[in-house]
Amino acid sequence: MGIFDGEKLRRASSEKLTELENKFSAIDRSQAVIEFNLDGTIITANNNFLTAMGYGLGEIQGRHHSMFMDPGDANHPDYRAFWQELNSGAFVAKKFRRMANGGREVWLQASYNPVLNETGKAYKVIKLAVDITKAELAFQQVERERVQSAEEQGEVVSRLAVSLQSLCEGDLTCQIDADFRGAYLAIKTDFNKAVTSLREALSAIANSTEAMRGGSDEIASASDDLSRRTEQQAASLEETAAALDEITATVKRSAAGAIKASSAASSARAGAEASGEVVREAILAMGEIEQSSGKITQIIGVIDEIAFQTNLLALNAGVEAARAGDAGRGFAVVAQEVRGLAQRSAEAAKEIKALISASTAQVGKGVKLVGETGTALTGIVAKVAEIDSLISEIALSSQEQATGLNQVNSAVNQMDQVTQQNAAMVEEATAAAASLQSEAQQLARHVGRFQLSGTVRKGGALQPAVSGRHAPVRSAPVEDRAKLLKAVGGGTGSSAWEEF
Repeated sequence: MGIFDGEKLRRASSEKLTELENKFSAIDRSQAVIEFNLDGTIITANNNFLTAMGYGLGEIQGRHHSMFMDPGDANHPDYRAFWQELNSGAFVAKKFRRMANGGREVWLQASYNPVLNETGKAYKVIKLAVDITKAELAFQQVERERVQSAEEQGEVVSRLAVSLQSLCEGDLTCQIDADFRGAYLAIKTDFNKAVTSLREALSAIANSTEAMRGGSDEIASASDDLSRRTEQQAASLEETAAALDEITATVKRSAAGAIKASSAASSARAGAEASGEVVREAILAMGEIEQSSGKITQIIGVIDEIAFQTNLLALNAGVEAARAGDAGRGFAVVAQEVRGLAQRSAEAAKEIKALISASTAQVGKGVKLVGETGTALTGIVAKVAEIDSLISEIALSSQEQATGLNQVNSAVNQMDQVTQQNAAMVEEATAAAASLQSEAQQLARHVGRFQLSGTVRKGGALQPAVSGRHAPVRSAPVEDRAKLLKAVGGGTGSSAWEEF
């Protein structure tokens, strides 16, 4: 290396050293700087640090870093771990709380930077710090005020929540008695005023509800009593109308039955007279049938004889065909068929003869019975004529009774319709009264959920309607309905004339 190169190297080193000195001077002017050995003893410190902590350099040199610590923090295991971490070569940077001369609290935003030798091992620690005590104390003051405000706000919310819970449970006597300040005082005043107004309004509603409930109870009781009486009256009138309907229907059926019976008796008389003539003609017809049966028997006998002769001829023909040999085979088959036909004809003739014999016996018996019937019909004709006269008189009387009862029945049915309409109107009034009573009770229950101060005024005492005070007496027509129906034959399902 030449002289020129050596000079150049010295100049570069000098410039570099000067640059480092300038940088350190800048740091020394702007930050608090203090140096420590690895065991925590203080080597030196700049004026910024000494000023911030309130010490002279001689007061701190050779002493341990723990002189700046709160005794409680200095004895904590974390403090020992802190120096172990620095000894390992790791730097630590954060906000630190330290104790200055006289026990004054100081806050530093600092970094502890281990200085390494050529082998990379730390041999001392340099601390660079900025005094942030004013900012930290201001922040703590703001934080204390924030916490105090939050606590005050929490107290307001808690007291308000308790009062609102009481209000939700229906307690209108609740008031906020806590000492609220500032803007919270308006919340307390407005809440207490709102609860007082609501309590006064519900007290008035409760008083009105009691009066309305008493009136609705009276109306409902009276309407229910009237409804029961009207229903009983309507039921009684309905039973009377039903009884008259049955009596009228029974008399009408009796009259109609009498008329039908008279007509039937007249028809029976004419029919009996006609039946006598028919019976006489039937006797003559039976005689003729008996004669015809005898002739048919004779004819059947002739048919039987013919079948016998035919069978005999067929037998002879079969014998002759057998003698003829092969030439007579066809004729033998025909003879066999003729023989079978003759046998069947003979059997049929026997069956017909047996049936004709049975028919002749039945015809004889029928002739005898028809004769007896003619004698009985002659007596019936005389009785039917007598009954016809009596039924005509009964039919005339029944018709007059039916006309009178029909008029009575029309009047009772009209009364029944009017009473049913009245009953329907009373039922509607009762339903309306019951609905009013239910609404009043429901309103009272709703108001009763709230706890009001003072005594609620009760509604005026009303005289309630007594159930059954005007209970109707059961009418005589309804009491005697069964007797009346029994007397006229009603409710049995059919009249005496219909049975006849």
